[in-house]
Amino acid sequence: TSCPEKSSMASLLGRLGFAVLSLANAFQLLDVGAPRTGTQSMYAAFKMMGLKPRHSGYDLTARDALCGYLFGNASSNRSLDDALATLHGFDAAMDEPYMLLYEEIMAAFPEAKFLLTISDAESWFSNYVEVVHGYERAHASFVEGRPFYWQNCTAMKSWGCQFLHGQNQTEADYASRKKSCLQNYERHIERVQQVIPPQKLLVYNWSDGWAPLAHFLHLPLPEEEFPRVDEVTMNLEWRGDLMDALGRN
Repeated sequence: TSCPEKSSMASLLGRLGFAVLSLANAFQLLDVGAPRTGTQSMYAAFKMMGLKPRHSGYDLTARDALCGYLFGNASSNRSLDDALATLHGFDAAMDEPYMLLYEEIMAAFPEAKFLLTISDAESWFSNYVEVVHGYERAHASFVEGRPFYWQNCTAMKSWGCQFLHGQNQTEADYASRKKSCLQNYERHIERVQQVIPPQKLLVYNWSDGWAPLAHFLHLPLPEEEFPRVDEVTMNLEWRGDLMDALGRN
């Protein structure tokens, strides 16, 4: 499966602490789209609409508790309360691994709504290949010394994804890993639409702009043009060029 077995709603509610439940009226919106399906643009759009979103790719400190809850072991295990407490002070969230917590968030925040951004699976994979290659080029040490969440909650490793060929890896093995990754991507999209009630879920089409999002959230239409943002790729390109100039690559 793409993530650990989820408990029933009643069981999840029973595990929630009072402090987290007290936030139920504050949190409004979870973007359940996978990373690299426009979460950066949605982050900008949410801010323009007056929301206070948390993007775990911009603020990696959230991933420690989130990943510890979803995939923790004896040394890194974290509670559901720990994971949901990362939403304190925010009314929206997105990116890995927030997008895997939709059942927990439905239980903890009954009034919350959900947004699903979708990209063609092959296009999504190719986009991620470019980004991971950028990370490799921009950082001399890509994995060594990284915290627990880096091993489990970045670049969709929880879906079995491997976006770059490993040393001495056969083409057949890489193709098999890619197939598994794409299957889990598509299963996530399918399961989100099966589990979340349709009245609480907006499947967003990027060509539609502000109108469906504003209607879904009962918020006024912003006057500005809908944002198109990819700061991660821009920053990686800049850092990679710098590393090249310094002779570090």
